[in-house]
Amino acid sequence: MANDKIKIGCTIYSFSYFYDLRLMDLEQILKKTHEMGYEGLEIVAAQMTPEYPNISDEWIAMFKGLLDKYQLHLVSWSAYVDMGIHKDRDLTDAEIIEHTTRDMIIAKKLGADLVRTQHAIGPKNFRAMLPVCKKLGVKLCVEMHAPHHPRVPVWQELLAIMAEPESEGWLGVVPDFSIFQEEPHPQMVENYVRGGFRRDKLEKVMQLNREKKSVEEITASDEFTEYEKTVIWDIVDHYQPKTTLEDLKTLIPLSPYIHGKFHYLDENCHNPSIPYEEIIPEVARQGFHGYIASEYEGWDAACIEQLERYVTLVSRCLEQ
Repeated sequence: MANDKIKIGCTIYSFSYFYDLRLMDLEQILKKTHEMGYEGLEIVAAQMTPEYPNISDEWIAMFKGLLDKYQLHLVSWSAYVDMGIHKDRDLTDAEIIEHTTRDMIIAKKLGADLVRTQHAIGPKNFRAMLPVCKKLGVKLCVEMHAPHHPRVPVWQELLAIMAEPESEGWLGVVPDFSIFQEEPHPQMVENYVRGGFRRDKLEKVMQLNREKKSVEEITASDEFTEYEKTVIWDIVDHYQPKTTLEDLKTLIPLSPYIHGKFHYLDENCHNPSIPYEEIIPEVARQGFHGYIASEYEGWDAACIEQLERYVTLVSRCLEQ
């Protein structure tokens, strides 16, 4: 690989199809991750740790043993701010801090570099976690996922906190490449068609979306069903990215880790929905130093082939 500062990791959430159907267990997933050439990984705590949130020392020892066995580095312990724990209310600020601290402690025991959380943590609680980060020596990073972008108000607050001198190296952002997604991936297109969207109309809508037309402009010249109108709103909302390559100048200095979201790579290892060939070289130019973790969200048996293609895609982009 031409750029030795950037490594390829894998969010093993990518194996959800095989894990959820009990077709592969955790060790088999780690073994396959290593065989495909990945060097680091992220685990979604609530999905693949049966004891979560009460992780035993025995499970920690078992998992660390698997990491050593398959020569994998635990880059990220992926946590959630689960507002649905209580049926009648959201978590309080104190509970959010308590739950996040617990995940930070587990990550420390596992030797993880960082804990990935969500914007639901809120700016106030995010800043309040800084002393915990410093005490444990573990970073806390918030994932920026579509349809969010750097100009969303909560993200302006979060990014400002990350940029404060005392936060440097401890509080950061995990950009998810979904923020650059330009159009629905092929599987989603087929889902729309199966749902009743007329294919010829959908192809026209997608072309107008590429031209950055509004919902009103797209629907002005044709009659659409209520379902088709709902899909058009979804396409415009999710697939007219408001994040630009220029925004990487802001994000990369605050990012120790990246989510390489994708839903489909063709036989040439090309992503038709997210411009990887533009994004990865720019990430490198901005001096990123860390892991880009593949995050396959196809939720199907093609995941292994797709994850193999991903290694080829990112390696090829880095060689540029």
